[in-house]
Amino acid sequence: MPSLMFTRADAPPPGADPSVPMAPNVAEIMLPPGFTLEMFFDLQQKAINIGICVAVAFAIICWDYGVLLMDEIRLYRTGSKQLWQTPATWAFVVLRYAAFVATLPALFFTSIPSQHCQSAVVASQAGALLVVASSGIIFCNRVVAIWSNNRIIIGFLSVLWAGMMGCWIAVAVHYNALTGPPTPIGSNCQMQPIVSWAPISYASSVAFDVVVLALTVVKLRSNSSGFAQSAIARQISQDNLAYFLLTTVTNVTVLSIQALGDDYALIKPTAVPFSTVVTVAMAQRVYLNLKLFHQRNERAAAGLPATQGTTSSSSRRSRMVKSADLGGPRKSFAPAWPGDVPGERKYTSTDTAVEMPVVYIHRETNSARAD
Repeated sequence: MPSLMFTRADAPPPGADPSVPMAPNVAEIMLPPGFTLEMFFDLQQKAINIGICVAVAFAIICWDYGVLLMDEIRLYRTGSKQLWQTPATWAFVVLRYAAFVATLPALFFTSIPSQHCQSAVVASQAGALLVVASSGIIFCNRVVAIWSNNRIIIGFLSVLWAGMMGCWIAVAVHYNALTGPPTPIGSNCQMQPIVSWAPISYASSVAFDVVVLALTVVKLRSNSSGFAQSAIARQISQDNLAYFLLTTVTNVTVLSIQALGDDYALIKPTAVPFSTVVTVAMAQRVYLNLKLFHQRNERAAAGLPATQGTTSSSSRRSRMVKSADLGGPRKSFAPAWPGDVPGERKYTSTDTAVEMPVVYIHRETNSARAD
């Protein structure tokens, strides 16, 4: 095997005889078979770029985890038992930590010397599968809620999700890495060539994302008249549409890069980590924003910061009692939906996915009016 010899002539130590030649320090680096010096340096530079991309993706995952940590804790503390009876909640928990499983082992076969390259690849691919599976469940849950648990939509999305997972698993089992000789920079892991049809995994994700986005747009447009004044509609438009669109655009971009020829084989891995980053970030927000929507609205109505805890039911009852103790004729309290209040629009069936607040209004009795 050819090798690259690095020679460094050190200065003679103080007091040494300058006429005696110093033995040079020699470092030998084994070149891969068929590689020239220029090819080796180019390979090292691209390997460094891949390692930087993975490190940046891991840093973003850690930062995003910290940003949503308080919302996650608040959800666990205030959630009822019914919260843990839904697949979306468990998918959210898996997604929160599968992101680390997908990106942390990737550092060991892209940036850090390791003697367990294949184990790192297997762990990273398992994390990627968990990310795709859990985010898909969360997206399906949102679309099914918008379509009022339509059985046809549930069946169609289930088949689509299963097909997507089948494509990802079929590609994941073909990832292999060998433990190579030590290198001066970066990882010593050598990734083996992947199958030519590997982009099918991202193609299936793009198909899934496009269908989810299309179903969301169609349903919201069909109910646009009933949603004109609904805060729930604005929330759905803000998180579902925006997050679905960002996920779709990201996966389309990654698919375009993955579909390039063999000449770009060392560029393709640089885009993969960011697909995981965007998918994790968007799916987490789709779930959290709607679960905490009701609690944040209560705090906003009370003039409190939306990110600090929640308003307890006892405080709501105390405000009702104070209102009842006000002077004037005796009044009765009756629960009503916002649609019963003049100027407010009633919610449609798609709003049942989120717990709706009960609004209490004052109604004067006929005897009080007569007085």
